[in-house]
Amino acid sequence: MSLVNRVFQRVRRDFFRWQYEKAANKVLSTRPLERGALPFTLLSMVQKRDVVPYLVAVKSFTHFLNPGRIVVVCDPSIDADDRAVLTRHVPHLELRQAHEFTHPDIPRGGTWERLFAISEYVADSYVIQLDADTLTVQPIPEVLDAVRAGQGFVLGEHPDTPSRPLAAVRENALPWIEPDAHVQAFAEVEMANAGLPPDAVYIRGCSGFTGFPRSAAMRADLTDFSRRMTGRLGEKWTRWGTEQVTSNYLASNAPGTRALPFPKYGTPDRATMNTAFFHFIGSMRFINNKYESTSRHAIRMISSAPA
Repeated sequence: MSLVNRVFQRVRRDFFRWQYEKAANKVLSTRPLERGALPFTLLSMVQKRDVVPYLVAVKSFTHFLNPGRIVVVCDPSIDADDRAVLTRHVPHLELRQAHEFTHPDIPRGGTWERLFAISEYVADSYVIQLDADTLTVQPIPEVLDAVRAGQGFVLGEHPDTPSRPLAAVRENALPWIEPDAHVQAFAEVEMANAGLPPDAVYIRGCSGFTGFPRSAAMRADLTDFSRRMTGRLGEKWTRWGTEQVTSNYLASNAPGTRALPFPKYGTPDRATMNTAFFHFIGSMRFINNKYESTSRHAIRMISSAPA
């Protein structure tokens, strides 16, 4: 790409980001969220730059499914002002520090602290992990059904995302292996060689929206998986993306787990008029006005809800 094109793309992204921020900041004028009664815990990890997006994400999600418990694991960038904003809009919010959720057998940073936090809360509650770059704009009955049935769910990448035995996961990932391949590919190749249970399965999803049924074993399973994968991948296991592999593995082997229907739940590039849940992953956030316009829609929906 030429220098002129790079500059043009940068200006374009900055413009769409500016437009988005103007739209998203309107969530600060919406009323505080009331505690719900549905039997699950909604958990997110939030950094400073995502405070406002998180408020749009959590308020749009709880417009449809409002739990009795909401938890935020605070990235070290979260300061007192951010905490004040978060608790003003979600008065019953439980704020935890990322440093509370570390362990010698798992990597540090990225979103590992989030997954380790889930392994605490899942001991006595169904837990849904919600990323700050998500928006819910229509009913999501499949999620409520999973909660009520005590079954897991994963955010799939395409229609009919399969649950595969680990040997099939390896075969699927082998074509992607090259020296600079993403660590997820290396991990998916090596899972079959890590001494995991012979009946283990794996759904290749996105950890940004995942349902974890109540489990007394998740923390032990998490640390065991990380130890085994460290043994296979060494330093590679510390890279960004290994938490997603682990989240996929743990959720995939929970009772009844399936991938949510795609594109009803998915990324904006594949959205239809029936898409209810959007995940605006980084590469799709500010390339056009979809994040802005969907956020405007979500905020109008939140604002128009009866008190």
